[in-house]
Amino acid sequence: MKDPNLSLADVRFSLTGDWNESEFPRFFAPFWIAADGADLDCAVSCRGPDDAVMAVPLAPDAPWEFTVRGRSCEVIRRNRAGETLWHIAAPLTFEQAEVSWNPRLFSDYYESYERAWGSSFGVAMLCLRLRAHGGLVLHGNAAVVDGQAILCVGVSGRGKSTLARLLDAAGATVLTDERPVLRQWPPPAAGAAPARTFRVYGSPWPSSAGFARNAWAPLRRIYFLEHGAENRLTPLAPREAFNRLVHVATIPWQDPVLFDPCLATVDALLAAVPASILAFRPDASAVDLLRRDLAADRGGGA
Repeated sequence: MKDPNLSLADVRFSLTGDWNESEFPRFFAPFWIAADGADLDCAVSCRGPDDAVMAVPLAPDAPWEFTVRGRSCEVIRRNRAGETLWHIAAPLTFEQAEVSWNPRLFSDYYESYERAWGSSFGVAMLCLRLRAHGGLVLHGNAAVVDGQAILCVGVSGRGKSTLARLLDAAGATVLTDERPVLRQWPPPAAGAAPARTFRVYGSPWPSSAGFARNAWAPLRRIYFLEHGAENRLTPLAPREAFNRLVHVATIPWQDPVLFDPCLATVDALLAAVPASILAFRPDASAVDLLRRDLAADRGGGA
């Protein structure tokens, strides 16, 4: 049965227009729920194919284009030839959004609107809704180890999926092996001091290990992954971790109105959660090291 509510990191996406739940990638199945605990909403209207999208000027050097005009925002995604694939129009708050696409190119690139949600299109929707609410989407894995959540981040090839499999084999609950979502909790309020706790959520965008759980846990540690001949942790000061983290966060860099709140969230995160470099061997001893690190400092809950 068609359920219009897609719950991603406690954001309730209400979808209208011509779409079919069964056509979404299979990893979305756990995320079609009532979302009673969601604190943010986004009403997404699927307008479908639109000849006007084909008329957008070519821009081979701008695969992504984020444009802010007053209180409105437009997002354009282009192919390598610079042709526009899809267009999102929304208020800056992203409480609602209208989606249209190139009638000639979209299906060849994504197969369908539903399949597009399993790509960077869906990630962009979530990032823009969370942008001003203490939320980030990152490249990494996230797992719950002995009741405490860890975030392990790194660029491609650093071993995110390998470590996710090791954590799973050791009895941890892996939330995702590719796209963890962070949220400041309680959500930041205007004029209030920023919260010093964060939640990490699973998402429906897995990597090769295929982990995609609709669950969250309070975040206790951040690890920047490196391959190593031996397992080793090197603590990082917040200022040292900042540049590393922004390189693995999905941030719309085209306009300060969009990226400044994201950078503020990175600052708050690194002030609240200890970060280290984790050099690790691809065996069970890496998980043993993580367990010892978590056991050294048991914190409170979010």
